[in-house]
Amino acid sequence: MHIREAIPADSGRLVALMRTLYSETTFMLLEPDEFTVNEEEQARRMEERARTDSGTMFVCETDGRLIGVVLGHRGVARRTRHSLYIVIGVLQAWVGRGVGRSLLEALEGWALSRGLHRLELNVAVENPRAIALYEKFGFEREGVKRHSRKLNGEYSDELYMSKLL
Repeated sequence: MHIREAIPADSGRLVALMRTLYSETTFMLLEPDEFTVNEEEQARRMEERARTDSGTMFVCETDGRLIGVVLGHRGVARRTRHSLYIVIGVLQAWVGRGVGRSLLEALEGWALSRGLHRLELNVAVENPRAIALYEKFGFEREGVKRHSRKLNGEYSDELYMSKLL
């Protein structure tokens, strides 16, 4: 298992990973058919983030296969540039094996190297395993985003969580 910053050459494998993540869990934001990013667009997004220092992406790789990803987006305005919004996904076969924690550690190191002060994320209340990981990693609950998601005709809540660096 190897954690590293993603590069544009990873775009094809990243698109495939994201498609798998969206198809195997309801904890991600998009439904499978809503993810329409292609390899070229993914590469452009990565190049733009690197050029503007607006965020980063780390991947977890094993035997040449991507099994997890964490993406961080910096705030756009000067008043929020100290914050990094996080999206993370790990293939279900690898959940509970340290992939998520390793990805968070890499992202936190990146944030610290740039003087960022706040990590933030949303997590589905139906995902206690992820909530436990975030709390163990030092995230705190800030509030509830009520009825923020609709799954199979039912509304569900998300937690706002953050960690100050």
